Order: sequence, then C-alpha cells, then structure tokens
Amino acid sequence: MRLGKTRKTKTVDGNLLLERRMIGLEQELYLDRQKCCGCGDCEKICPAGAVSSTEPVLDNGTVKKRVLVDVDPEDCTFCGACAVICPTKAIAWRENEQTVPNIIIKEILPALDETIEVRTDECRIDCELACRSACPVNAVEVRTEIVDDTERIAEVRIDREQCVYCGKCESACPFDLISVRSARSGLLSFQSEHCPPFCRACTEVCPTGALHLQDDQVRLEEAYCIYCRACAIVCPVPEALDVRRERIRGLPLSSELWAELQGKLVSAAARIRLIRENAARKRERAFRTRID
Repeated sequence: MRLGKTRKTKTVDGNLLLERRMIGLEQELYLDRQKCCGCGDCEKICPAGAVSSTEPVLDNGTVKKRVLVDVDPEDCTFCGACAVICPTKAIAWRENEQTVPNIIIKEILPALDETIEVRTDECRIDCELACRSACPVNAVEVRTEIVDDTERIAEVRIDREQCVYCGKCESACPFDLISVRSARSGLLSFQSEHCPPFCRACTEVCPTGALHLQDDQVRLEEAYCIYCRACAIVCPVPEALDVRRERIRGLPLSSELWAELQGKLVSAAARIRLIRENAARKRERAFRTRID
C-alpha cells in the first residue's frame, strides 16, 4: 500500500475495512455489516460526506436486501465520528494502539453518557445466568468458580465495545443487581392495526428485539428500544411506526459542533430545542466575557 493512501477491502464475510498507513501512523476503520442495523446515523453525522447507504428492499413483508453502508476511501478522514455515534457498535476505529477516536480525545465530540453497573458481589448462582441469556449481542460474560464445593458467580464482565445498553439484562436479573443507562432517549408509537398482513420487516432489523414476534404478531417492548430508527426505515406503512429520538446524551463538553451534529440525529422538535439551548450557551459565554 502506498504511504498515505487509504485502501478499502472487503473481508470474507462481507465486512468492510479501511486502512491508511504513514510513517509512524496506522489507521483503521472497520465496519461489521452483520451488526449494522441500517439506521443511517453514520451517514448523517460524517463531516466529510464519506458514508453512503442503499435503500432496503422488501418482498412480501420480509427484508430481502438490508441497508448496505459503504465508506468512500478517498473522502474518509478517519475522524471516528461514525464509530462514536453507531448505536449497535458496528464500527470500530483504531489509530496505532489507540481505540478511542481522536474526535473524543481532542474534545470535539463527547463520549456518550451510557453506563452499566453490576453488583457482582451480590450475584447468586440460582439466577441461572439470566443476564447472559437475555443479552441480544452476547456482551455479557459470566465466570463461575467452586468455593467449598459450592459453585458461585465470581465475575460478570460486560464487553462495552459490544453492549448496546438496551436494558434487557437489567430486566432479566431476578435480584435487581444490574443498572443500565442508555445515552439515547425518545418516543416510539406502534400502531399494529396499520401493519400489512404478514409483514415482519421491523422485527428483522431491530437490534435489541424490542420489536419481536409473539403468537405470530408483531409486538413492542419499548423498554428495550434504543431509538435507532432502523424499524421506521424498513416499515412500508409510515402510520404503523413513528420513532422520535429526542436526545443523545454525551458526557459534559462545551462543543458547538456536537450540538450541530446531534441536531441531525434527533426529531424536528428536539432540533429546535437544541438550537435554543446552544443559543443560550452562546449568550451566557458572551455575557461572561464582558464581565471578565
């Protein structure tokens, strides 16, 4: 590979890898198309316009062709914004040994405000490892050990590079030992009476199973929704599904760019609120500057 030139390759399983090498610098962007739900957030937030996506194709209520995301190696700057915002952790960024994008380190974008806590010291083996079974992305690992001929839970490890913070493990824990906070919040309206007969498209793309089949009917469990809007993109009847993302919380950071980019990812009403909040912050900074 020529120094400084970005090379794009497809892996055997169809995933996408972008690589750029310079003296003392190696950069990678990896897109796992198996994890990608087709929400389009990466395309909306990319400051270089390097990300594009296809339209889904439906056939008799099933997704014949999923949304396919692509990245132009000529335009990609390896800023990492797409990796920060991807709700299903389908995009991984690396620069040398560093895996936290520079756009976070340089405080251009914030790390998302999402947490998961497990009180492992109180875990009991008779839970039948419910958290691990409930996780839709296999992000929960439970290690057990034998102490005095008795099996007990030694460690519950959460892979935060896989976790989508849907809260399924929290609901599944019979002893209320797990607390999950998602960065995304919103509202979802599902009117099943408008669903076309035998349509299952939304359940096929939902990354958490919030929309699922039960008794051959599409059901919604909004508590597990991460408001990615993948379901609304494939739904053939707009009246059946309405997903409004109201906010994506980031850790405290004074960044006008973050407010601008977040405005591209939320509902129209939330966008107006963000504009007003940003204007208020500007006025406050100007007032403090005059005081100082």
